[in-house]
Amino acid sequence: MEHKPAIVGSIVERKPASSFSSPKPTSSSKTGFPTVQHRSKSAFARNREDLRKSSISRAQDVPTVLPSSKILPPPPRPPSEPDWREQISKENEERVAKMSEEEREQERREILERFGANVGDLLKRARLARAKQREAEKTLQPLDLRERNHDTKEDEVPVISEERKPSIERASSPPPSALASANNSRPSSRADRRLRFAELEPRDVYVYESAPSSPKRHRPFALPPPDPSADAVSLGQWKGKMGPQQLEQPEPQPETEESKEPEEGTAEYIRRRFFPLAPKDDPNLAWMDLDSATTPSDSSSSSLRFDLQGNPIPSSISLTLPTHLGLHHHAEGAHAGYTLDDIFLLSRSTVPAQRATMLGILVRIAQRLGKVKKGFVDGMDELVGKEEELRKRILAAGVEAMSDRGSVGALAIEVVWECIVGWNPEVIDIEGVELDSPTDSSINTLPWEFFLPQITTILIQGGALPESSTQLLSVLHRLAQQSNAIADSIVSTQKLLSTVLQTFLLTPIPPQDSSQFPNPLALKFFYTLAQSSRSNAQEIEKFADSLLRFVTFSPFSSPYPPALATNLLVSTLQVYRTLASYGLYCHIAGTAVTQLADVERYAISEACHSQALVIAWANLVEAWTICAIDPHQTTPNHDIVWTQIIGWAWYEGIAELQSYLEVAEKDWTKWSASWKVQAAWLEGSKINAIKGGEAERLDFIESVKSGFEAGNELQVVTNALNAFQKELFHYNNGDMEQLRNMSQYAGLLTSVVRLWLACVPPHTEGPPSSPPFSLPFLQLSELARSLLVHPLWSLMTSSNTSIGYLYCREISGFLSYYLRFSKRLPRISQSLWIAQAFCIVSRLSPGDEDDAQSIAKDIMNIVTPEWATDRRLQVPSLIWERGGLGILEPFLLNRIRPQEEVYISPLIITPQSIKSSTTQRLPALGALQQLGLPLRRDWTTAPLDHLLRSGVSAVFKALPISWDSSETEVARAALLLTKIAQEALLNFSMTPFVLTREEAQFGCMKIFMLEHGQPQNDSAEEVFRDNIVNHYMEDILRPYAFGSVDAQTVSQDDLERVAVGFLGPSVPFFQFYTDFVALYDAISFSHHLFGRLLVPPTSMRYAIDYRKHLWCDFNHVVRTIRVLPSQVLSADIREYLYPIESDPQIIASYLNSLLKDNIHDFMKLVALHHVASNIWPDLREPGSANEERASSLLKAVVTQAGIDVLRNVVQYRQTTSGEILLPPSCFEDIGFARADRLEFIARWGGQSMVDRLQGLLKSSIE
Repeated sequence: MEHKPAIVGSIVERKPASSFSSPKPTSSSKTGFPTVQHRSKSAFARNREDLRKSSISRAQDVPTVLPSSKILPPPPRPPSEPDWREQISKENEERVAKMSEEEREQERREILERFGANVGDLLKRARLARAKQREAEKTLQPLDLRERNHDTKEDEVPVISEERKPSIERASSPPPSALASANNSRPSSRADRRLRFAELEPRDVYVYESAPSSPKRHRPFALPPPDPSADAVSLGQWKGKMGPQQLEQPEPQPETEESKEPEEGTAEYIRRRFFPLAPKDDPNLAWMDLDSATTPSDSSSSSLRFDLQGNPIPSSISLTLPTHLGLHHHAEGAHAGYTLDDIFLLSRSTVPAQRATMLGILVRIAQRLGKVKKGFVDGMDELVGKEEELRKRILAAGVEAMSDRGSVGALAIEVVWECIVGWNPEVIDIEGVELDSPTDSSINTLPWEFFLPQITTILIQGGALPESSTQLLSVLHRLAQQSNAIADSIVSTQKLLSTVLQTFLLTPIPPQDSSQFPNPLALKFFYTLAQSSRSNAQEIEKFADSLLRFVTFSPFSSPYPPALATNLLVSTLQVYRTLASYGLYCHIAGTAVTQLADVERYAISEACHSQALVIAWANLVEAWTICAIDPHQTTPNHDIVWTQIIGWAWYEGIAELQSYLEVAEKDWTKWSASWKVQAAWLEGSKINAIKGGEAERLDFIESVKSGFEAGNELQVVTNALNAFQKELFHYNNGDMEQLRNMSQYAGLLTSVVRLWLACVPPHTEGPPSSPPFSLPFLQLSELARSLLVHPLWSLMTSSNTSIGYLYCREISGFLSYYLRFSKRLPRISQSLWIAQAFCIVSRLSPGDEDDAQSIAKDIMNIVTPEWATDRRLQVPSLIWERGGLGILEPFLLNRIRPQEEVYISPLIITPQSIKSSTTQRLPALGALQQLGLPLRRDWTTAPLDHLLRSGVSAVFKALPISWDSSETEVARAALLLTKIAQEALLNFSMTPFVLTREEAQFGCMKIFMLEHGQPQNDSAEEVFRDNIVNHYMEDILRPYAFGSVDAQTVSQDDLERVAVGFLGPSVPFFQFYTDFVALYDAISFSHHLFGRLLVPPTSMRYAIDYRKHLWCDFNHVVRTIRVLPSQVLSADIREYLYPIESDPQIIASYLNSLLKDNIHDFMKLVALHHVASNIWPDLREPGSANEERASSLLKAVVTQAGIDVLRNVVQYRQTTSGEILLPPSCFEDIGFARADRLEFIARWGGQSMVDRLQGLLKSSIE
């Protein structure tokens, strides 16, 4: 077959009618390679430079300026130029006419494969464009030129902005302008410029409609296609449906009603108005059709959208909002609003306005997230549980943009403020505790080595707005509250503290119009840093002199407004008081005596209406008075002395202040602060005044006695007691407002009790001959007892916030002083006091270590041979001969304060604490496990922990040379102390503080584990075989046995949880138990108590592994355990029997032990119960039947067991509720179950087995 030429053949270059000189490429490179072209220069600029360097001849003549009224025609084309379009068209038509239908179809397929399915549409649009161009040129020709040859064809195809030039056409220049001529040309630099349009496709056109429809119509703005060489970020892809494309031009349709002008604003209206040549179903215009938009199917946080104010947009209206709101500038143009991913992406935009807008949205989202975490969802249900994760991302976005200038930087600072300070504004005024918590982890993710210097730079440069600078200061203060580690980072940041001082405090005096007033928050920031650690306080001390400017002016003579001046003065006094708590900067009391006297005169006067100022002054006076009690404790020594305290007579001013106070609750904090000052004065007089301060004490008692008997003081104390009791009665667990009120009441009562104790003569024991002044002693005792057993103490372990635990510290402080007070009351016996001591020492919190150690020493000093004899306690003389309880002191003191390098200052500072304190703040709740307080109930067994870990014990490494006690002696003393605590607490019904059953069990297990890993050369050296040790262990465990009268009163715990206190969270109790069982197998020789302690973990409330280990792996030791049911350490032995055992391996072990008949007492009852319950239907739990297993067990018992075991299995019965049946009651009168059991025997064993067992069933009835 003859090959026909293709319709679209090879490109053939034709000879032009006139000759042109082709441009020659030039290169400035000597190497022959092209010159490097940088992306920073546009393609248009590079083309222009290339044309300038080319050899194309250009007109060099200066153009002639022609009058604008004369329109010149375009220069005529050479008549010899061929009309190549008509020639090509004719040739193609002739070639097609000669082809057959098969050839034409073949060519059509090749064209479609080569140029795509839309080639017909492109050719059609090109023809229309040429026709339109011809019509336009005809209308522009002048009337006198109409005789021109109109048959001349255009030799170029212009390209307009709505079309893309077909790839099968050659590029050509547009026709010359009608204003150009040969003698009137453009300058040489622009004569060769050609207007070119980018080769656009419909998908490259993005129309941004930013205003509502109006009579004034706006032209759409078409963006050029992105540069493929640039790094472009895709903002989304079109998700519509591609409509079918037709190759041929459809037949023109006659006009119908559908062709009428559509409604303004609709998708069809926009298409006809702005895209008249686009087909109706053009997929590139699908973004205009809201109905065809697809709704996101995922429910992730990215589907939630926000408006420009940070408000969530419900999904139900995201497709209906108008476009003029500015909420469609993203990839999903049909949906109004921005997703979180959109916002985070645009917050890093290089356009400042766009970036500032997104940061503003993040500010408001952070505000809403903080409310979501507190339970106020407000349309953000999708983000519940993701608050902390999003907070981290928002905070990171703000930190990244903080250093920017203008609105971007200001909004970035606001984002940071919102995520750190605004997230939980309730804690801004909380001082005295680290606020760090696992639920507040975002702050700890900040890069401190970058973030803190960045804040310093912003403040030094001074370019931030005053509001932004204040926000940065607030952020620093909140970070200082978070943890001591962050506070250390702040202090160690170079120039940060000095910059804060210079920016916010050292403002010009008098203030200038352009200057800011000093900010009291900066003083609060210094106060918080000083509280965090002694080292930080020493850094703050360097700036203390600069703060005197706020002390030298009274609020009414200050250049600042009175309220601001008072606030600055109060904050300065608080900073000085914190420094005095470490014994620092006390000399200022003598250096600025005149200024401080003015402050005192104003604070104690009736003209002072600032409660905060009165309290701040009283607290400072108290601290300086305590520092003067022992001047060797200050830094430096003798920074303040007692003679100065006497000379300044601050206590007299406090008495004057009390004369103005009322009994109303608003003055209670002033009463409390004033009593603290008077107590400190009397305590110092006992040490530094003549005769132990007798004269000062008597004068004071004489001045206040009438007030406490029938005056304002009595009313204040009585009202505070009543209010405290009322709050306790109505307390709702976790109510921080109630806790705060109770904390204030406790502080007032602590102050008055401390004052009463300060009036007791020194060097006396027991109750005084007469009380210094009257107090409601009975009410105070009742309040203390109510507090001890109140559920509010659960906040020490179960709360997620440190605030409640901070308020509990005031309450524990009251209990500590009440215990000292109780020792002086005539109706409190020594036995009752010991019981109170064991209770209260368990309620003390970090910071009360000195009081706890003092209580422990008092208990050990009280328990003497005489004390034991008076109470008829049988204590072997061997214990007293070897030091009594005194040998336990190093271990108990270490248990209370295990980290000597951490010394938390008490609420009421002492001469000892000002020298030793390392911090004034409580640690966060998560760090309590590293501290000694609060003590666990088993703190009396702490010496056993050190014996078990003597190789690494800090106590054994620091014991004095004179200490020479043995393991057995320490064990004896520890068990004696534990027994004394147990009996004292049980005698006075203080059961919440008695060792739980599991704590007592684990404490005794430690005694036996002292032999673990030890060489067993002589069993006589084993501690648990000592008669005294064994006797005390039996006594301690007796109240927890099933047959004890106290078994139901003591608390029940969990062995696994109790063991964590000793083993730690990484070592499971099961590992400890396996070692314990192995040790019993190796050395016990069937020790009775040792065997009793093996049983509790095999209870059904513990994991199956314990039962498998003892009954399966160590089945041979079960026969050596002889424990009566009444000796089992359990409140109800039903926990060993139910639920019925279902594990085949354990059931097989039970059966094997019964068949061998080598187990005894309680162990036999357990095995018998589970085997019988798996056989007889009346003993099983509903729905747990296993007929095959039951049949097998019955046959095994009948064929292999002895007559006694068989009788027990057949006759065994048990109650599912109520009192448990023990032998022999559990083998009597099976009653109605006899018929069911006979039926079961007949079904699985036949008549022969019925005949054999029928007699046993009858005998059980008889």
